[in-house]
Amino acid sequence: MNDVTSIANGDPWVDTANGTVSREIFVSEDVFCLELDRIFHRLWIFLAHETEIPNRGDYVVRTMGRVPVIVVREASGEVRVLLNSCRHRGTKLCRGEAGNARHFVCPYHGWSYALDGGLISTSYDEHLPADMDKADWGLVPAPKVESYKGLVFAAWDPGVSQLRDYLGDIAWYLDTLFWRTPGGMEVLAPPHRWRARANWKIGSLNFIGDGQHVATTHAGPSTLNRLHSKKAGFFVRGGESFQVVTDEGHGCTLTYLAPGMPEGNYLTHPPALRDAYAEVLSARQISMMHHLRVMVGNVFPNLSFIENQVALGEKAVLIRQWQPISGTETEVLSWVLAEREASAEYKDRALKHGFHNFGAGGVFEQDDLELWASATQASDNPIAQRFPFSFHSSLPFDSAPIENARGPGRAYKPSNTEVAQLAFMRRWDAAMQPGD
Repeated sequence: MNDVTSIANGDPWVDTANGTVSREIFVSEDVFCLELDRIFHRLWIFLAHETEIPNRGDYVVRTMGRVPVIVVREASGEVRVLLNSCRHRGTKLCRGEAGNARHFVCPYHGWSYALDGGLISTSYDEHLPADMDKADWGLVPAPKVESYKGLVFAAWDPGVSQLRDYLGDIAWYLDTLFWRTPGGMEVLAPPHRWRARANWKIGSLNFIGDGQHVATTHAGPSTLNRLHSKKAGFFVRGGESFQVVTDEGHGCTLTYLAPGMPEGNYLTHPPALRDAYAEVLSARQISMMHHLRVMVGNVFPNLSFIENQVALGEKAVLIRQWQPISGTETEVLSWVLAEREASAEYKDRALKHGFHNFGAGGVFEQDDLELWASATQASDNPIAQRFPFSFHSSLPFDSAPIENARGPGRAYKPSNTEVAQLAFMRRWDAAMQPGD
């Protein structure tokens, strides 16, 4: 296949100068296979939160692209990422989604491995040749594993940059979600999992900055509870709202309370935790959080996050991962988090409302999934693929970031353009080029 242009008509996949993106890249299996090699096998991929595996031997089973892995806290306390495939005949060792183990045993022929992946026994060691070194036959480890503020990432490319360098300016915003108290955040329950009949990039684009879909796609929830929507400021966004684009294709959208909403410092965040925020965050970060209703964003390629308003003074922080299954299908994982220092009652409310809105049966989730599937079905044919998607509302603003933004990165107003989405596609296109 042609590496850089559409099969359908020879046009570029991503034409940033004209604000268009090929439909083909959201349905093509050829493009999907290339993505696995050039993105998911080369870059940092989010896998888990450290509080999911707090004890020695705790593990969760996750996927990097389509590569099954075990994320485990081994005996020393270090977090390891191991290919979930026996070195003998390839069987998956861990069959469930999570657990605690003293070691891993293959259910096929009984090969056993230590928590660090080292081979312990083949069950028939007496049949092995004398010169076979067991040290060469342990589980395959991901060469790069790092954590940032409790978020565990791994990469198959040993030459990938350090995680902190890869995150760049988006780390400043991640701090305000995942490490804003001395104890940090904790996962409140195992993630919800479900399938979406759509390409993984649609979810990433939606979270990095699709302010234009809210009024139409989510008109139902707002109409059904119009009083709450008005009180929460859903109908009018504050003038301070903006989008942020950072290097490596990361970005976020910050929506502030609408004019006329009640005044008060940290109105949108829990009063009982405000002093704890001041112990950890900078004055600039605290200022950024003032009257912040929703922050939603994406770490390239497929880790999304949102801080959702539960009620005035209460938040539910969620992380979302878009696991690629095929060119037209995605597995979605969704977690809810809260501050360790929060009360049990607060955590219960955060979990309830987090999954109520953004879980497998979430109010907003159902709106999105039907439309994403519809767009995928309508685009999965050669006629539709002659006509690219429009990202034109980014063009008047793309080269004009604002000054004096509340945080680092390149900031843009208004907050409901397609600037962040086009920046994501620009980074995707660069990663997909030969030799990137």
